[in-house]
Amino acid sequence: MILVVEDNSLIAEFTVNHLQADGFDTAVAESGERALEMLKTLRPALIILDVVLDGIDGFEVCRRIRQSAFTALAPVANVPVLMLTARAEEEDRIDGFNAGVDDYLAKPFNPDELCARIKAILRRTSGASPTMLQVGEITIDPLQRVAHANGAVLDLTPKEFDLLHLLASHPGQVVSRAHMLQHIWGYNDGNTRTVDVHIQRLREKLEAQAVCSSSIKTEWGVGYRMVV
Repeated sequence: MILVVEDNSLIAEFTVNHLQADGFDTAVAESGERALEMLKTLRPALIILDVVLDGIDGFEVCRRIRQSAFTALAPVANVPVLMLTARAEEEDRIDGFNAGVDDYLAKPFNPDELCARIKAILRRTSGASPTMLQVGEITIDPLQRVAHANGAVLDLTPKEFDLLHLLASHPGQVVSRAHMLQHIWGYNDGNTRTVDVHIQRLREKLEAQAVCSSSIKTEWGVGYRMVV
């Protein structure tokens, strides 16, 4: 899905129509503030961002996204941004790249070129780093080994993080205690009570951040699964 941040409704509609015709799902934000609010829950593959917006400008929006590793925007901190604007002077382009923009396209633009640039960016960025995981109110960054619940950083031990990541990687699927013990502790056999103790601590930490402890459901005699 592509998020288009554009305060000109005609340009936004023109852009969205061409993106949808090329097979992209879209969402629109009419201001920088609205975009930042939407990005607390929205997970776009790419953001098209105008520079001149009502309120905060596109440069500032991009900076806030890039500097959001420990905020509610953490899941989108590395989402690629294409700046689409009438301001195409070299100084403006440099400011955009310094703010974290991935590519720049001047208005008026050829919609075919826009779609081609988007596809090129997505090819470059796909697989560049481990995928952020989102399950309900929980967001996991495997690269930074940081997890958030309702926008707050979870204070997890390494084993608790590994358990959460393992369960979130298989949403809705039962993960056996034996698999957890082997995958996380490296034991082919042993006392699975260790797993149960760590799961209980993980549940308590999730519950402390207003995440229902039953988001990790016990499958008696087998293991656990992450409820989606």
